[in-house]
Amino acid sequence: MIIKDAHLYVPLKGSMMTSGYLSMENTANKSFEITGISCSSSRAEIHETKVNATGIMTMEKKDTFVLNPFEKIIFVPGGKHIMLWGLSNPTENYLDCSFNVYDEDPINFKFTVQKRG
Repeated sequence: MIIKDAHLYVPLKGSMMTSGYLSMENTANKSFEITGISCSSSRAEIHETKVNATGIMTMEKKDTFVLNPFEKIIFVPGGKHIMLWGLSNPTENYLDCSFNVYDEDPINFKFTVQKRG
């Protein structure tokens, strides 16, 4: 599993919520079922934004998704992304996280914490 460009922005002033983005690529010849995400000192969830038939955008929590062999998924604004709570004034440059994988060891990675502006 290769994870690249994992980054998130410091929350806006007065907020403790932000979102994170990355790309993940399955380089194995088997599927991985991602069953959630854990991040040190923060609550984190995998979410996906969708547009319904009438053009209204909705965001929903994704409890699980499958990454098939040799598939690449890019987490972007308006698509799959990580929602994080509890980062009111981060002092570290990185946030340790891991994707929880069904029947496998977690996939560890670090988000780069970026200042806005």
